[in-house]
Amino acid sequence: MSSRIRFLFPKAHEFSEDERVDFFERKSLLNVKKGQILAEGEGEDFDPSEFPKGENVYVPPENPRVLVSSVDGHVFFKEGKIHVSPVYEVNGDIDHSTGNIHFVGTLIVRGTVRESFLVEAKEAEIGGDVEGTIFTRKNLTVGGGIVSKKHKVISGGNLKANYILSSKVEAFGDIEVSKFIRESEVKAGGSIIVSGEPGTIVGGTLWAKRGIKANVIGSSFSAHTTIRLGIDPFLEILIQRHIQTIQEERELVLGILEDKNLPFEERFEYERKLLELDFQTKLLEEALYRNLEKTFLEVKGKVFQGVTLIIGHHNLRIEEDIEGPVRFFLKNDKIELERWT
Repeated sequence: MSSRIRFLFPKAHEFSEDERVDFFERKSLLNVKKGQILAEGEGEDFDPSEFPKGENVYVPPENPRVLVSSVDGHVFFKEGKIHVSPVYEVNGDIDHSTGNIHFVGTLIVRGTVRESFLVEAKEAEIGGDVEGTIFTRKNLTVGGGIVSKKHKVISGGNLKANYILSSKVEAFGDIEVSKFIRESEVKAGGSIIVSGEPGTIVGGTLWAKRGIKANVIGSSFSAHTTIRLGIDPFLEILIQRHIQTIQEERELVLGILEDKNLPFEERFEYERKLLELDFQTKLLEEALYRNLEKTFLEVKGKVFQGVTLIIGHHNLRIEEDIEGPVRFFLKNDKIELERWT
């Protein structure tokens, strides 16, 4: 390898004997972004052929003295060449041997994400269970179950898992579960589908914008099960914060209007401002409750007594067991039930 090359990415962190080691943050993964300069040649007669080019790196024609990454990923040396891979694989668990993983590309874990460990990635495929924390900007697939009782699992896209037990799970897209969801808090910007066997939703709160499908909801012995539909749980947080800000401004305006000596022109402007704030609140609430008629709860097997169904601001408590297949939906501001074969 040419000695006239200056590498611009950091080396993997090495600990000295005196340094206190954080076994959760090992910092052994070297992330780089697309377009990032990895190395530059030194000397007036430097030739770009001296760069040890591997996969996913290139020399731009407009600046032949630098080596650039063509993808987001991790940079590494192999057989004397610089490579960048958009995929990082862990052949075991995420635990003390790996530390937390922060990766800008697609992460593949053959084992389990152990309790108290953190995974952050663009996308992730977990072969085992998830006991710790996971954040992905796009899709997340879990071959085992999500049993992250003390932590949180969040996907910026769709999420698939075998089962969810006693966990807090959020996905901005759809959530698909093969077996069951029990005693969990689950939120989806799209739909929640529990399609396999037994296909049950028991206990906890499930919240989905577009709808929920399952074989069985509730049980004769479980804690209370709540189903919320029609409102995007993530949009609601943003809108409610905005409405709170508007209400605080509204209180200030009302306080000013209490001044009986306020000049007419100023009073007129503040009253106009009050109407404007009320109109903004109305628009935000309408955006939150839009298209409620398109959401539904579909159950093939049975809905047990004690389940609470909420669509928008309409509530229905199931007072007796209902055999399926049934579909619940909103019509004329009322939650309706229909059967199909």
